[in-house]
Amino acid sequence: MKKMKLVLVMLALAGASTAEAMRFGVKDWEVVCDNTRRCEAVGYQTDESGSAPVALWLGRDAGAGAALEAKLSVVTADDKDAGPLTMVVGKLTLAGLKADTALTAEQIARLMPQLLDAETAKVSDGKGHWLLSLAGLNAALLKMDDHQGRVGTTTALAKPGTRAASTVLPPLPAPTVRALAMPPAQKGDDRLLAAIAKTIPVGDCSVDFRSEEAAYNSGAYRLPGGKVLLVLECERAAYQSSFSVWIAGDKPPYAAKRLTLPGLEGSDVMNASFENGKLNSYAKGRGVYDCGTAWDWMWTAQGFQLVDVAESNLCRGMPGGFMLREWTATVVK
Repeated sequence: MKKMKLVLVMLALAGASTAEAMRFGVKDWEVVCDNTRRCEAVGYQTDESGSAPVALWLGRDAGAGAALEAKLSVVTADDKDAGPLTMVVGKLTLAGLKADTALTAEQIARLMPQLLDAETAKVSDGKGHWLLSLAGLNAALLKMDDHQGRVGTTTALAKPGTRAASTVLPPLPAPTVRALAMPPAQKGDDRLLAAIAKTIPVGDCSVDFRSEEAAYNSGAYRLPGGKVLLVLECERAAYQSSFSVWIAGDKPPYAAKRLTLPGLEGSDVMNASFENGKLNSYAKGRGVYDCGTAWDWMWTAQGFQLVDVAESNLCRGMPGGFMLREWTATVVK
């Protein structure tokens, strides 16, 4: 199975200022900062601890006044919702935490100094017990601070100092992507997929997208200007498929042309879907999808433009993982 790779040099719209995405991983933590300088970090249990999956996510926008955000997630043995969580770290016992819910500013203020001076944090809801690793947290937060220009300022998380908050780097605006309205389906559209697919050679695809089975997973969608988008299953593996994306006319000879999407190396799109002008793709790092990458593109007058990329590299058993954002754009209609 071919794996799509994010092209780190993103092209912004003319006149828009952007920052290059930053990704950093150390031990049980990883941190990502996107093109607006927003940063996110997440840490999990160690592979050796035997703990059920647990994660602490931290996020912060750029800018002097941006507050730290945090939430705690756990996986229970019976897959039911966890009860109120208690975290014990250092000298602090922080009770009444709700899984997957934002911590309050007061809870974060009490928690962070203890996290920075400990190796692990114990989490419990009375029935289940989890052990969050803090190995790599300090380095991850220092990287976040450095990217946002906070090191040595009063706003820094890892190495605060006396420099004024006014020296912190400001947030950058996300580029604007103008989406086009999609035309309604027309009578006979259900036959377009097979008709156009017959005109396209299978080429290097291991799946014959002209077959009835592949057609079930593929799709044809109307675009403005008498065009049709084809999303054709091209390769199939145990837990995911890759698709090729084509643009064609809605009448013979169709003249289908294969697309290469911005932000990718290659032209294959993993686990693709298309709805209301947005093409979505996600690549699983493992079958349980506890790590991987997700992309979104929007159809515009200039073709598909990238609007979101998020990735998780630490595969620690948390379903869905924590996809940390590398790129974002503001969609307007």
